Amino acid sequence: MQALPPSAALVELKGALRYHGTGARHFAGVLRVRTISCLGVDVRVGLGPTVTVAATASAQVEAPGGVLAVDPDQAVAWLASLPVETLHGIVGPRRAAVLRDHGVHNLGLLAAIPPATVLRLMGGRAGRLAVDRARGIDPRPVVLRPPPASAHTAFPRHTPWMAPRSAPPSSTRWSVSRCCCAAAARRPMP
Repeated sequence: MQALPPSAALVELKGALRYHGTGARHFAGVLRVRTISCLGVDVRVGLGPTVTVAATASAQVEAPGGVLAVDPDQAVAWLASLPVETLHGIVGPRRAAVLRDHGVHNLGLLAAIPPATVLRLMGGRAGRLAVDRARGIDPRPVVLRPPPASAHTAFPRHTPWMAPRSAPPSSTRWSVSRCCCAAAARRPMP
């Protein structure tokens, strides 16, 4: 699991799916239900073959929460239909405006135009990343990192689902083929 402050996490599912003998969609549904029941917080869960596809999918889930799964063989087509500003972590409002001014309104068009053109419009690194991500290419692994001190949340000690302090977190046993991005809603459920 990789924390993405302030309110998201990436989880590699390959090992967990094999261990539990289930599919990614079912596992994501269980993750969502357990988060609601244990923490009182609904989450948006995006499943995809890469970090970018999973994170973009989670952002497409309507509030308060739900699951959106993008199959690996459908990822490029699914991305192609989305507006350019939905590309997670790459295209912000300013860069989206530049792309729109040049007639690039969706990720399919961004993936289709020559990379050199995107490099001129967006700049070197951002342009290369935007083209690759729009084409579904994202080699980044999920990296185990502790959340920053400001992201820690205190839960009551009497909560029955909490593991003893000596037990290692189970998330360290998960390993990758499909990624899951869960973005917590900012407000607990009543």
